[in-house]
Amino acid sequence: MRIAVSVVFFLIGIGPGIWAVHIPLIQERLAINPAILGLALLTMAAGAVVSMPLSGWIVGRTGSRLPTAIGMIVYLIILPFPILSWTVPAFFVTLFVFGVLLGGLDVVANVQASEIETARQKPTMSSFHAFYSIGALSGALIGALVIGLGWGDGRGVAVAVAVSLIPAAFAVRNLFPGEPAGQEGPQFTLPSRAVLGLGLIALLAYALEGAITDWSALYLTTVREATPTTAAFGFALFALSMSAIRLFGDPIVARLGSRNILVGGGILAAIGLGTALVVPSPLLAALGFGIAGIGVANVVPVVFSAGAKAPGVSAGVGVASVATMGYAGFLSAPPILGFIGAEYGLSASLGIVLAMGLAIAVLGYRLK
Repeated sequence: MRIAVSVVFFLIGIGPGIWAVHIPLIQERLAINPAILGLALLTMAAGAVVSMPLSGWIVGRTGSRLPTAIGMIVYLIILPFPILSWTVPAFFVTLFVFGVLLGGLDVVANVQASEIETARQKPTMSSFHAFYSIGALSGALIGALVIGLGWGDGRGVAVAVAVSLIPAAFAVRNLFPGEPAGQEGPQFTLPSRAVLGLGLIALLAYALEGAITDWSALYLTTVREATPTTAAFGFALFALSMSAIRLFGDPIVARLGSRNILVGGGILAAIGLGTALVVPSPLLAALGFGIAGIGVANVVPVVFSAGAKAPGVSAGVGVASVATMGYAGFLSAPPILGFIGAEYGLSASLGIVLAMGLAIAVLGYRLK
């Protein structure tokens, strides 16, 4: 079951990875400026906002296994459609549907992860998120490969999705048999102060990750004049560093403590983003995104684990609340930064992302 849920996190991560490296090609093909692209990303965020509360309600009624299984398959099938879109309206519609599936699947998969962590009575959240990061890295590398082969119009992604359905079929048959919440705790409730604080950190961390996912390649190509391959390498470094650190995240957290992870991680992320902003070399700027990945890697697993232990709610509801706030940041920050980038330049947008890293450090220090 742990392997199956790890596969789910891996396949979820593939989507944003493939999507991110195709953004410059989509923007060029559809002839849209950063403001229109930002609006499209906001549409994707709206889809996620619609699905997240609904996903929490469904988990409360059916448990996490069934919605995770169905969501996983449909998510993979929909993945190529935003990249295949040849008209702006089709691009908006398919991104909305993609956002519905991405946001909802993230919530239910993290409930699965928290249930396994509770059953094992051992920290495992970082390892699950490591597989998400490995998936994002793999998606970026697959995307770079198909772009290099001249299949950047979506055909290569369609082939990759067809192959991904094989491990997905294994995963959905071996998920954790989570039970409905029943009377264990409220299914709909305003977040407590503790959950709100954790959710705010998750929001900032996910916003930082989403901003780098959606804008790093475009920043490197337009501001640093990098080639598409080098731009894809920048996001790949970010995903690789997150994967490597998360694989060893559980013993690192046990040794350093959650507060030090949050404070040090936020500062290191800010340093990496500052490097990408200041250095003129495209390759060194790409390395800056890798440093940011090291810093932010274990922030989300730490707050998710804490959400599962939040007083007054069940583990599933606590994780779902933190995940909902976090993913709201992941999906809403990139389009907002797109509007800012259209007005003031992508460097200004990246400066705001740097400030998010510093805010994580401050909030982590104040967290009890």
